[in-house]
Amino acid sequence: MRSPHRNLTPIWRRRYGGQRVLSLETPCGENTALRDLLATTACSEDPLLDFIPADPCLAAILTALAPAERSVALALGMPGITTWAEAAEFAGADDPLAFGERVRRKTRRLAAEQRRRATKREISNGALWRPNQNGGQLSGIAGLGGAPR
Repeated sequence: MRSPHRNLTPIWRRRYGGQRVLSLETPCGENTALRDLLATTACSEDPLLDFIPADPCLAAILTALAPAERSVALALGMPGITTWAEAAEFAGADDPLAFGERVRRKTRRLAAEQRRRATKREISNGALWRPNQNGGQLSGIAGLGGAPR
């Protein structure tokens, strides 16, 4: 019976985690609403800081690219740009089709390298001891079935 009542309750009267949900239009002073106090996702000091990736693999790929290639890779994430050629044209490349294809191949190669390194790190971090890969007995360790020393 609680569900129909909750559906009919206005959102500003509901509670979440014991706290009341506020409307973004809630006044917070003279000519100021709660919406005005919320921080935007853009960094006001430096617009380039918005392009810093949180993913370390992506950061490594972007660091390995030349500045012109990096601008193409970043342009691909902008709204309305759907192909590497469009991204290269947006970045100002002389031959957008060829340059976009070159950046695409390079980023794929760098991404594969990052995946390979991540896999290698995962394997090497968890392995303190590896069994004999030949399928034979353990050798060289006294008392574990190897040849006597």
